[in-house]
Amino acid sequence: MFAYVAIGGMGKSALTWAWLQRDVLSLPLPGLAEEERAAHAAPVPEASRPEGILWWSFYERESTFQKFLDQALTYASGGRVDPRDIPSIRERMQALYNLLCQRRFLLVLDGVERILRAYARLDAAYRGDEFERDARGDFRSCTDPHAGTFIQWLTSGAMKSKVLLTSRLFPRELNGLAGCQRVNLTAFDPEEAVIFFHAQGVQKGTRTEIQAACKPYGYLPLALRLLSGLIVRDKRTPGDIRVASRYPMLPELKGKEQHHILEVAYNALDEEKRELLSRISAFRSPMTYEALSVFNTYKSETEFDAALDELIDRGLLLFDRERGRYDLHPIVRGYAYDRLVDKEGTHTRLRDYFAAVPTPDRVETLDDLAPVIQLYHHSVRAGRYDEAVRLLRERLVPDPLHFRFGAYQLMIGLKRALFPDGEDRLPRLKDEGAQAWTLNALASSFALSGQPRRAVPLFDMHNALREKADHKENLPTGLGNLACMAQIPIGHLAAAEQNLRRSIELCRDINEEFSEAFSHAELGRLLTCCGDSKASDGELSIAQESFAEQAARQYAGLTWGYRALWALLRGETKAALEAAHKARELADVRAYERDIIRAEWLLGAAHRVLGNLPKAETHLTEALTRCRRINLVELEPDILLEMARLQWAQAQSNEVMSDESTRLREKALELAREALGIADRCEYRLKQADLHNFLAQMALDKGDREEARKHAEIGKERAWCDGPPHCYKPALEEAEKILESCGGG
Repeated sequence: MFAYVAIGGMGKSALTWAWLQRDVLSLPLPGLAEEERAAHAAPVPEASRPEGILWWSFYERESTFQKFLDQALTYASGGRVDPRDIPSIRERMQALYNLLCQRRFLLVLDGVERILRAYARLDAAYRGDEFERDARGDFRSCTDPHAGTFIQWLTSGAMKSKVLLTSRLFPRELNGLAGCQRVNLTAFDPEEAVIFFHAQGVQKGTRTEIQAACKPYGYLPLALRLLSGLIVRDKRTPGDIRVASRYPMLPELKGKEQHHILEVAYNALDEEKRELLSRISAFRSPMTYEALSVFNTYKSETEFDAALDELIDRGLLLFDRERGRYDLHPIVRGYAYDRLVDKEGTHTRLRDYFAAVPTPDRVETLDDLAPVIQLYHHSVRAGRYDEAVRLLRERLVPDPLHFRFGAYQLMIGLKRALFPDGEDRLPRLKDEGAQAWTLNALASSFALSGQPRRAVPLFDMHNALREKADHKENLPTGLGNLACMAQIPIGHLAAAEQNLRRSIELCRDINEEFSEAFSHAELGRLLTCCGDSKASDGELSIAQESFAEQAARQYAGLTWGYRALWALLRGETKAALEAAHKARELADVRAYERDIIRAEWLLGAAHRVLGNLPKAETHLTEALTRCRRINLVELEPDILLEMARLQWAQAQSNEVMSDESTRLREKALELAREALGIADRCEYRLKQADLHNFLAQMALDKGDREEARKHAEIGKERAWCDGPPHCYKPALEEAEKILESCGGG
């Protein structure tokens, strides 16, 4: 992998495209003089060219990692592989990686910052190089754990293919990997600036004059593109470098070269074209001519076309002739958008435009939802937050985005747009009930996508709103969600128990049977983790009886799943298997994918403990496939750990040869490390304890007491949580047992 990293406006994409056209495909670039073209390196010999080239731009509308996987698989396989036949994200990743290992492709990943936390937002198109940073560097992490894993795979020396990556930020997942060469792109070389100016049509002027004009702008590509546009379009002496002297760089603007020349280029337009450019900047993605025509205020189409041509000539508007799409450079878009006078009115017009775009009667893919998402975006930007939240609740969430596609990152982006004042403030909605719903919805998406710690303050704000409004029918749900989705995963067990017991009390006060039963079930799960089997059994029994009386069969299945976990931790494996079967049967009542995945995982775990390894493998594979298909991060480490235990058990079987046993042990270690990587990133404290204990036991089995001690000590610390009785008791006891085996407590 070769990674080009630079701030916006440095020309990463343009440079990569030019290199691809000229040096790889050997196509002449327009505008270069013959001697300048000859001065560059000779084209790549035919025998050394890649078999195929895939350019993937994350700047495109809804250009997600999953969509990339689908397109890349289809391309690399020559259409022989249909991604729809591979439901698991992980298996699609593996299939694509195998193809990249076998054949010589060139894969260009352009604009990778759009899948990193700093830029993975609905308003990414308007963001410059200023964003929220954190000490750990999480702002450079991939929002989708699968994407982070895949780009790490792409640095492997086993691949015949090569990868070129461009990004404003260097992905954290690539830190320290030997298979990735990073180059920070800074600016043009002075000689390159001369060639560039000639190509743009600046033909009058010596090399010295051109370089002197470019130097104040730090040789930044975007700044020079705009400067050359001013020179070429000058009314008095077009194409003469002396025109640049009319736009001197003021000393106080040093360090703001691009914004200075942007201001000059913007102001050089007449008022009508300035307004047109600013209106165009309101689009969040490439647009068609038809869409741009919404802002045609000219007397004729010919005049409108001439205005667009001038914006293109000046370097302010980009045009992709092959696809017939117009776009703006992110920095130009941000600058022009800041100067858009009537933002609300502009977005209202775009909202009306997209409201008229028909959507399919049946939604099959995320692409089918693109017009609705555009409508939502412009509703938000038009200040119609209350209208947007209704659109979110009625047409996007919970179905299809939540249950069908598991598009948690997209949902986070959509919901965060309702928080223009920041997530530490209330969403900008008039109705407190809608505010509370939005807080709870965003918190839930964070929790399900592996960010439980970010969910905690949002759940707290939701609960505070419900308390203030005395909404006793909604507060128990918020308390229960806070406990089970956020506090238990990060090990805040004492607070979780307090919130669940309060939820139960509130439900009794208002006779809210369903929410009370749900909280009893979650309290039963919590007490199972704390090792209080008797109390846990009692809570689960209350929940089961209540759900049975309410005929809430789907949630009765959830409770049977917790019952299976309870039996597994107590060593009652046959009871665990029976409970898991009931959980799986009831999960199909309303086909909640999350419940199905949990039941399949527990079935696999029970079969493994009973020694039925083939059945265990079948259920665990099904669980992992479904889990990854919807990116359900919260259960993935548990399933991976159970698969690692299965591989370890298979390795110890007398029926396998020594070579196969070694392979299985290595696979078990790989799975455990993969699970631990997710658990560490997501701060899943209880899962970390289980995984370190498993790694400790593996090391102990191999006779490595020092390695076993290291992992067991971490496992013990992770399992401690708030300290007994609010500890993860089964893992704590296991860690202490391993430490004793290592020769010390």
